[in-house]
Amino acid sequence: MIGAHAETALALVGTYGAAAIFVVFALEGALVGKVLPARTLFVATVVAAGVEAVAVLPVFAAAVAGATVGQSAVFVAVRRFDVDPTEFRAVPVGAGRLDGAARWLDRWGLPAVAVSNAVPGTRGWLAVPTANASTVSGPRFAAASLVGSAAYVGALLAVGVAVALGFGGVLGLVGGELVASL
Repeated sequence: MIGAHAETALALVGTYGAAAIFVVFALEGALVGKVLPARTLFVATVVAAGVEAVAVLPVFAAAVAGATVGQSAVFVAVRRFDVDPTEFRAVPVGAGRLDGAARWLDRWGLPAVAVSNAVPGTRGWLAVPTANASTVSGPRFAAASLVGSAAYVGALLAVGVAVALGFGGVLGLVGGELVASL
């Protein structure tokens, strides 16, 4: 059984399509939506859409754009308005984790933003130290965020396509009656 949040998110995707994926990934990028099942929702959407490029490319683009917009919003909020995201209960990232992210940024520079966005669990965390402790411009941060998010969502797309093809193969073996009942 899926949770209430996941069920609601799937219903929103069913109604609003890629726009719902954009919102979920924007919230995840803004560090607020870490409680939303963005990965699961994306894979489920790809499975539901099928493996045709015309069906999955808008979902891919919405996820990458949403994550980039969300992370850029955190970057701007920290840089221009001196917001500390760790003060908000909705942001499940502690100051200790941000210190680790800052050390990573100090060691590797702007490419660390792209790499961290490609790794589940660290996505978006470098927005705060990059805004606080570097001279990186907003557009350069957004470009690095976009590259990492595209790699991350591309990997999720590959998982979704593999699952979709796997389900199709299994359902084909079971028979048409079961497929018709789904």
